[in-house]
Amino acid sequence: MCAQKLPALRGRMTATCDDVGMSRRDLAHVMTALWDLSGAAPGVEVPVADIDAAIGRGRGDMRTPLNLQSLAEQGHVVALPDGGWALTPAGVEWIVEDRELSDR
Repeated sequence: MCAQKLPALRGRMTATCDDVGMSRRDLAHVMTALWDLSGAAPGVEVPVADIDAAIGRGRGDMRTPLNLQSLAEQGHVVALPDGGWALTPAGVEWIVEDRELSDR
């Protein structure tokens, strides 16, 4: 689903869509932000604005829209009714394992 139409080069129209993929590096930063902001606890809601701020995105940022859908599809995060996101137990486990591997 596209959020809005934006003028593109050479008179074409492009869309900013919710399904635009984020880089693996950005997704890793999002996971770290969720870990830090939730106190490493599954199910703790973190507002999207707080995630944006934690990964260095400011108001009016023109980079790829923040999209956690791929993390949700992997079972690492879940969207909550108030619009925030939370780590799942599998997401917490994934971060713990990733950190253990990094420490070796």
